[in-house]
Amino acid sequence: MRRAVCTAAAVCAAMLLTACAGEDLASGEGISNGQDAQTGQSGETVSEKAGQDEDWLTVRMKRDGRTKHDLRTEPQDMEQTKQTDLDAYEAGEVIISAGGDMWISGSLDGQLVIDAEEDELVHLYLAGVEITSPNGPALRVEEAFKVIMTLVSDTENVLTDSPDYTDYEETPACLYSACDLTINGDGALHITGYHEDGIRSRDRIKLLDGTLSVQAKGDGVRGNDGIYMQNASVRIESEKNGLRTVNQGADDRGVIEISGGTLSVIAGQNGVSAASDVYLYGGRCSVNAVEEKVRAEGTAYIAQGCME
Repeated sequence: MRRAVCTAAAVCAAMLLTACAGEDLASGEGISNGQDAQTGQSGETVSEKAGQDEDWLTVRMKRDGRTKHDLRTEPQDMEQTKQTDLDAYEAGEVIISAGGDMWISGSLDGQLVIDAEEDELVHLYLAGVEITSPNGPALRVEEAFKVIMTLVSDTENVLTDSPDYTDYEETPACLYSACDLTINGDGALHITGYHEDGIRSRDRIKLLDGTLSVQAKGDGVRGNDGIYMQNASVRIESEKNGLRTVNQGADDRGVIEISGGTLSVIAGQNGVSAASDVYLYGGRCSVNAVEEKVRAEGTAYIAQGCME
């Protein structure tokens, strides 16, 4: 049902970096920064092992990047939850135009589109969904305040796009969101991006729970304003970057933070590429990349033992 997407670049990532698998990233090897890593300023590499600035770990561990909405994995009222069976629709777009809890199941040859009001929170419960788009993204968020996707326990969910993005050039990802996107729950999500990115948000992405596998011609997971990962199990094969942010600013804008879970990346460019700082602590990360395993335009903070 799902064909391997990553071509020569991603394959080369696995081959070329076999010799790098034993690098000690806590000491700074395999890490690239926006400035000289030895300056002690922006662009440096700080690690618990090196005994430098250990307070960063204490500070980050006191924070919780989740909101009360991010933590919810069950509908508030199942009787009031809208049920959408994609099997009942013909090929084309299925549009959700209001906020609230939505229980989604079934298969669709087309697109699931979220087009709510800009102040509405949309909570999708994916309970055995398979969407294959013949043109453009498989799941596209046009507008909402925030979208939360809960992967329902014991379900497999599959999103697959097409190489053809005619009329969808501005939304170049199999799962595309114009607002903050959170993925939680105990189910599984498999994404294949034949055109560009696997998952992309114009704002922030949170990967909190569940099992995710992403294959992409572009970046695996791109959150323009930030990526936060906690307890999820994430596997990425991408021809460009594994995890990527592109913007900088206050309130951790552009930060990539992994505080738990497991991350496995094979990337044709960089494994983890942040426009600002990178924080890796808790969980386990295994990264193979053609260019850099970890690239931070700010500072890369890596706790001992979290990177293989």
